[in-house]
This record gives sequence, C-alpha cells and structure tokens, in this order.
Amino acid sequence: MKNLKALIESYKNEAKDPEMIEMDMADMYLEDANDAEVVYNFTTESNGVNIPTAAKYLNGLDTIVREAICVAIAEDKGNDFLVENFGWSVK
Repeated sequence: MKNLKALIESYKNEAKDPEMIEMDMADMYLEDANDAEVVYNFTTESNGVNIPTAAKYLNGLDTIVREAICVAIAEDKGNDFLVENFGWSVK
C-alpha cells in the first residue's frame, strides 16, 4: 500500500507547511492524514486486515479525502479490488 502510505505522508507534510499553518488549514490536513491512516491500518496485514471496517470508515469521509484514498488504493491494489471491497471505482 505504498501509494496510500505516500498520501498519508503528503497530508502530514502539508500540515507542516507554514502557509497552511498561517491559513489555519494544518488541522484539516492532519485530520485527512489520520483518516487515510485509519483506512491504511485496516487494510494492511501487519495490523490485521478488516476490509469491511475500512470500507465503512471510508464511506463516512468527506468527498475529497475519500476520493484521494480511493485513487491510492486503486493504484496499490487495482480498481477491481477497490470496487469489490469498497464499492467505489476510479477512472
């Protein structure tokens, strides 16, 4: 899940950006990183795979972060995996 992990790191880096801090957006990026990390943790074997819980969590997220996570999952596991396990598709 290297693309999902990279997305998490990207959000964390954005949260550290002085401009994002000045604009009071750092917390938003940290929340997005946390949301992506929750999905990551439920989808990796080292943390005990629980795809149904990951899918339920993903479905409750805001559109932008959900779409970014879906794209990362599709890049990591393929669109078929995303459709079959999460009910989302990317083109």
